[in-house]
Amino acid sequence: MNKNKLGLILMLLLIFIAVGFLVTDKKSTIFGDDSNFALKDTASIVKVFMADKNGKSVLFEREEKSWSLNEDLKAHAKNMDMLLKTLKNLEVKYPVSQKANDNVIKLLAGNAVKVEVYQNDYRIHIGQLKLFSYVNLARVYFVGGATQDNQGTYMLMEGGDRPYVVTMPGFRGFVAARFTTEEKDWMSHEIFKIPYSRIEEVVVESPEFPNRSYHIRKLDKGYEIMSTGNRQILPSYDTVALFTFLDSFKNINFESLMDNIPETKVDSIINSQPVFLIQVKETGGKMHEIKTYRMHSGPHQEEIYGYKPEYDLDRMYGWHNNQMVMIQYYVFDKITRPIEFFYPHQQNNE
Repeated sequence: MNKNKLGLILMLLLIFIAVGFLVTDKKSTIFGDDSNFALKDTASIVKVFMADKNGKSVLFEREEKSWSLNEDLKAHAKNMDMLLKTLKNLEVKYPVSQKANDNVIKLLAGNAVKVEVYQNDYRIHIGQLKLFSYVNLARVYFVGGATQDNQGTYMLMEGGDRPYVVTMPGFRGFVAARFTTEEKDWMSHEIFKIPYSRIEEVVVESPEFPNRSYHIRKLDKGYEIMSTGNRQILPSYDTVALFTFLDSFKNINFESLMDNIPETKVDSIINSQPVFLIQVKETGGKMHEIKTYRMHSGPHQEEIYGYKPEYDLDRMYGWHNNQMVMIQYYVFDKITRPIEFFYPHQQNNE
């Protein structure tokens, strides 16, 4: 009787252990190490490299408070958060059947995106003690196309023989779209992200209306605002208006990258008269600049306003870092104020 009870207890214990193993390890190693695509500790990820079969690639490297893109560009913060969330939450739905295995591997060989994920690691782990840090190549796998029902993505671990259908919990669709190698999909739309405390000088020029142009310069005490039209310094200014203006430079972004415009049209645009030239000098000497140009209106303008103006009333071209971008008046109105905006309150008609 005692032996039967002992055997029953042991059997129940083994069942509990097995169930616990299945529950805790289902998302990673239930199908084997070649299915462990997710990387839970995304805070330790320092570099991600993705390359496709057409020669396109993107490289993300973690900096102090942001990510760089292909070494000399800044990556889009929200898109990087989305990528890290994807790397963390990848989950295997099921392995590809033996019947479909060879065909899926051929598809992956032809159009997959190779993904390399690097993370900080330590050669010695003793409790909380971690010694001898190094950058570890944590994951290398291939991301293919979507399944027929568009509810999963084919993925294959480097060195693995068996592809898997992978998804994310609570995500409807296929995760392959999140592994794009198009640089423009990852580029930050940031033009100015400068706190007012770091602004040393601002120049706003309006070639069409020179008398509205000005140069703001930070002094040891206060600021100086000079009209560039007549080189006269304002004897006084509205402090609230000035700080409202300077504070606007903390978050100025473009709407989209205009990389599909023919080069001849780009040359024509940048050789025409700008609407505005905006220059900002940061503490330390770093310079930022953008020129804006009018954009001819399209059919949508007539639908919105009831007539077709010569130029778009909502958007302009912007020439920034040797790239043509689309910008919105709504955003730029905050940093293209006429000099009258800074007149003392009793004189300000704004």
